Amino acid sequence: MSKNQKEYEVRLMLDEERYFFIVTYYMNITPNKQFIQNANYYFDTTDLFLRHQHMTLRVRTINDVRSELTLKIKGENGDDEINDGLSPQETELLINKSIFPYGQVRNRLMALPYTLDKYHLIATLYNRRLEIECDDYLLVVDKNTYGDVVDYNLEIESKISIAHAKEILKQYIEKFDLKVSKEKYHGKATRAIDQAVRNR
Repeated sequence: MSKNQKEYEVRLMLDEERYFFIVTYYMNITPNKQFIQNANYYFDTTDLFLRHQHMTLRVRTINDVRSELTLKIKGENGDDEINDGLSPQETELLINKSIFPYGQVRNRLMALPYTLDKYHLIATLYNRRLEIECDDYLLVVDKNTYGDVVDYNLEIESKISIAHAKEILKQYIEKFDLKVSKEKYHGKATRAIDQAVRNR
């Protein structure tokens, strides 16, 4: 099954102390809340063509139950996402042999200059995620592990706009006294791929 959607997301890195403070805060409110376990497999060419085109190609396995192939195209006013559901066999073939199943993502990749055999697994990131659903946005608190790195981030996924997501993020910065780095936020894919490239 394929789906296309627009995503309005903003993110902020957390230190370990703030991460555990926020997680504890919400687990006290909703003690039966379950964490989501994601495995993210990032693909690109050897020369990182997709990154230079502001695209991310990812297979995500969620709680070892279902998997999806996503091509994310970054934009100033939200990201466009093309998603194809994957069977267990398709997931295995993609991760282990870079064999892309038929679907919207494959079609979009074939319209690009590189042939499909040029895309291969670059980096893997494991993610422990807490999601808090609100009326018009989703609060996400992540613990990420890739290579020998562990880091944390908070994410707002608005249903309305990037401006709305930024406004909600400001509220959480104040609520939890979060530090805002002057450095530009780099997404999970960028961090994981950079780490993998350094360790080649």
